[in-house]
Amino acid sequence: MIKQIIQQVAEKSPCQFQQLESPFEELDFYEAKDSRFQRFLVVLEVNQLCSPSKLNAQVQDKTPESLLTKPSFAKNTDLVILFKLDELTELPQQEHSIFDIEENAYSLKKHVLYYTTKELDQLKQYLDRGEDIDSLISSSEAFTRYKENPSEETAFSLTCRLFVKLPFLAAPIQESTLEDANKIADQLLSEKQLLTFFQSIELQLDKGSEYKKVMETLIDEQMAN
Repeated sequence: MIKQIIQQVAEKSPCQFQQLESPFEELDFYEAKDSRFQRFLVVLEVNQLCSPSKLNAQVQDKTPESLLTKPSFAKNTDLVILFKLDELTELPQQEHSIFDIEENAYSLKKHVLYYTTKELDQLKQYLDRGEDIDSLISSSEAFTRYKENPSEETAFSLTCRLFVKLPFLAAPIQESTLEDANKIADQLLSEKQLLTFFQSIELQLDKGSEYKKVMETLIDEQMAN
């Protein structure tokens, strides 16, 4: 199921990844269909984490020749390694191996996507209701629950990891939820009884007064008070 979810989000991404035929059950290869992107994606499912060199060799040996001969493949390929945990409490035991893999600069750019069966089942139920991960990652209610208990295994915790580990995904921005920065600044200045003071600065600058002269005048006024 996790590979199906990745396939869905990869195909709907700006790159419009298209899955290529592969004879290997544990390996999926994708190529960006949109001509603006020269990007590739390899998804590898493993039962245990091994050294970066072994991962590189495993993928290299099974990559189709049609991809290896493309100059952009070596530089523009992300390798996503799928690794299932029984519980998230096992993560500390795997963190060192994950760090070694993701920080390895040789060959492909690597991302370890770990998950649990409970997380995957909850995300599947969410998607089966006709929802999408963009809606889930934007949910303030789910985010609040996640902040209160980051170790809880939920559909949201796995979705967050998808957006972190899949570099072609970007969380949607809801501009309507953003407050006007000027209003926030005015409110803070008003609370500190400084709003009139700063408005007087803006008024003098709008009249064409030089910034240095304005500040000298204001300093003189403050010293006099």
